[in-house]
Amino acid sequence: MNVVLSIEAIHPPLAGVGRYAWELATRLPMQSEINSVRFLSDGFWSALPSLDLGSNQQNSRSGSSLRQRLGSSQLVSYAYGKLVPWLAKRSLSKCTDSIFHGPNYLLPDTSMRSLVTVHDLSVFRFPQWHPATRVRRAMKVIPESVRRASMILTDSLATKQEIMQEFSLRTDQVHAVPLGVDSIFRPRTKEELIPLLKQFGLKPDGYSFFVSTIEPRKNLTNLLAAYANLPVKVRSRWPLVLVGAPGWQSEEIHKDIDRAQREGWLKYLGFVDQNILPALYAGCRLFTYPSWYEGFGLPIAEAMASGVPVLTSNCSSMPEVADGAAMLVEPGDVASICKGILQALEDKDWRSNAIESGRIRASALTWDACIGNTVMAYNVVKNR
Repeated sequence: MNVVLSIEAIHPPLAGVGRYAWELATRLPMQSEINSVRFLSDGFWSALPSLDLGSNQQNSRSGSSLRQRLGSSQLVSYAYGKLVPWLAKRSLSKCTDSIFHGPNYLLPDTSMRSLVTVHDLSVFRFPQWHPATRVRRAMKVIPESVRRASMILTDSLATKQEIMQEFSLRTDQVHAVPLGVDSIFRPRTKEELIPLLKQFGLKPDGYSFFVSTIEPRKNLTNLLAAYANLPVKVRSRWPLVLVGAPGWQSEEIHKDIDRAQREGWLKYLGFVDQNILPALYAGCRLFTYPSWYEGFGLPIAEAMASGVPVLTSNCSSMPEVADGAAMLVEPGDVASICKGILQALEDKDWRSNAIESGRIRASALTWDACIGNTVMAYNVVKNR
């Protein structure tokens, strides 16, 4: 089987869709059923970028920010939306013996058998969480891509149901393939953690943790309000540590962050290199992730694989990913989040069970399984 994979999303720092596309690009060629993999980027044939995933990615992050700023321009977005599909259609016009996979919502107009991965429907469910240019483009290209696709892939059963309802599709037209957890996320000893955490003024088991781009969808406003309502001695013993670059419409959230830092119970580390993240996960007392909405919620799985308890939301895909191993809270109820955090920090029996069941759950979420299930979907498409 020959595969053409779109790789526009692959640029550091790898997270979300970029990580997913990278795992596809690097692992598909090793599958016995795959004869060849070619890469398409912005409409042109491309080589796979060489990425050092453990290196300092500050400069690359600046480049990614520039790409985001350009993408928020209505003129640039319009031009990109017209030119790239035309270039892709031209490049793919002579591919008659391959399957095309668009891992980032977009599927060009092609006669090839094709799959598109739709990771979530947040632009449809919550357009207020996205720039207007992104919403307009997504409202156009996602329905087009779904209509063109031989099969739609998504990351969770929860999102599969949303896609089926939104586009009136049958269950056999949408295939849920859970994402994987990298092996670098694992439990670590205090001896391993102490020198790594010391540079941030942290100690093992001495803080709660949150990681994501700082944006409204992640529900940081309610998380901070809930943490502020904890007893003073609890906040002092286990301050909340936030990691993530500023995102869209994060100005008000950063005001809350600054206020909490002045009060002494929060540390905001900003962007942190990916080679440090595993230690920050493994060293925390509790991983907090009461997001409003997720297509999957990979940080939940990464935290469980790191051997720490998890608190997350009781909605969208998050209970599915946690699979009974996490403390579930109502994201819109500050009191629910506060009560959940307090129990998750102090209840020894719950913590012991959550750590063990979380590691078992995370062990089933591997990139090998994700790629294997994706190849199975390719075979279904090929034989239709």
